[in-house]
Amino acid sequence: MKITVSGGALALPLLLCAVSAPAHASEADSEILTIGQRPDGHGPAGTMGDHVHKSGDLMLGMIWTREEYGGGSRRGTSAISPEDVAAAGYTVRDKSMTMDMAMLHIMWAPSDRVTLMVMPMWMRMSMTMEGLPGGMGGGHEGHGDSHSMMPGETMSHSVEGMGDTQFGALVALSRNPRLSAHAGLMVSAPTGKVDRKSADGKFVHYMMQGGSGTWDIIPSFTIRGASTRIGWGAQASYVFRTQNANESGFRFGDRFNATAWLSAPVTPRLSLSARMNYTDEGRIGGHYNGPHNHAAPPDRQENYGGQRLEAGAGANLVVGRHLRLGAEALLPVYQKLNGIQLRKRFGANVNASTTF
Repeated sequence: MKITVSGGALALPLLLCAVSAPAHASEADSEILTIGQRPDGHGPAGTMGDHVHKSGDLMLGMIWTREEYGGGSRRGTSAISPEDVAAAGYTVRDKSMTMDMAMLHIMWAPSDRVTLMVMPMWMRMSMTMEGLPGGMGGGHEGHGDSHSMMPGETMSHSVEGMGDTQFGALVALSRNPRLSAHAGLMVSAPTGKVDRKSADGKFVHYMMQGGSGTWDIIPSFTIRGASTRIGWGAQASYVFRTQNANESGFRFGDRFNATAWLSAPVTPRLSLSARMNYTDEGRIGGHYNGPHNHAAPPDRQENYGGQRLEAGAGANLVVGRHLRLGAEALLPVYQKLNGIQLRKRFGANVNASTTF
């Protein structure tokens, strides 16, 4: 997989903003920043591992994420018609898809330097398929194609259940409110299913499995800063798949992510944020080791991964002394997809957390 640093370069304007910010904050402001009670003391709702806690803190949170895909298929950066998908050898195409994820977020700091995290998740994926005009058949020798649909006919199906579970630690390198930094190392345990099958006994689309099926390692590095007027942050992370294949015979591609954000408190309890998020994910390796279809693009491993840049806007709210609420919406501004895929249309993140 090609790794590009263009996403990480988004941090540059934020660093410039931080350098040009006022050099001094009041003693009260510094204390607020240190204990993280400002509304933007946590990152935008869609960021993970963006902050650390002080010794003894226990945070319980819940995060809900929704992603919607549709609006036509793409090859690379170009839109293609249903006829083009059929000409590529498919009889069915994915017309739309939604993914909902609910994640429990638990953080505990045994010291000022180390914050431990565990994040189990539940996922639901729903997809609508459509028969293609003049489909040429997506079969390959040894693989069946049970998707039998008339041109324009649609069929929807969904799956839900436990996803993978992440656990690990964040280590504070600097806790200065004006410029802080921490490194993270998470492990993703394969608690989600990768052997889901349809009623015909064949594997579902790769993307509709509950997890990766592999043990994954996720290092990250985060820098943050704040003045009395603005906050900012930038984070880079990488998902390493540590196994060549899972029990069903395949592995998802490694994934690089870089994100950067600006935030501004508009009241002592409310802040607004803007964020850019870049991902680069590799194709699926390996192949299902049991009966499966090749009739639609999501049945084929080469139609996964690619590059995506998204722009987001959000808000954080502090309620009372300990409850935090966050919401964020994301829209893709650039997508270069591997093979033939649906384009992402929209993303949303909502979270709530309380610290004891």
